[in-house]
Amino acid sequence: MKRRPLQSFALLLLGLTAITVYSLFRPKPQYELRTLNSPTGWGYRIVLNGKPVIDQPTVPGQSGQRGFVSEALARRVGERVVSKLKLGQFPPTLTPAELNQLGVPIQ
Repeated sequence: MKRRPLQSFALLLLGLTAITVYSLFRPKPQYELRTLNSPTGWGYRIVLNGKPVIDQPTVPGQSGQRGFVSEALARRVGERVVSKLKLGQFPPTLTPAELNQLGVPIQ
């Protein structure tokens, strides 16, 4: 028995609706940014659904064990890293130009 065009269209529409609803309401990764203070300065930790995924106690891409000079600066850089993770970039590498743009003094 042949399907009528209206039935085929209705099935297609129902399928597309189901896919749309699923993509809108499926659980999305929940990243949490925490700042850390240490004797060498500030750093950050990024947690995904309760599990640490990145622990960055120092300024990324810089030699030595120097942390960020302020909590605000560590938070700003951590937020950029979280935004890259949400875009699917792993590892979420920051270039010296990006660090400079965020206000991190480069040595």
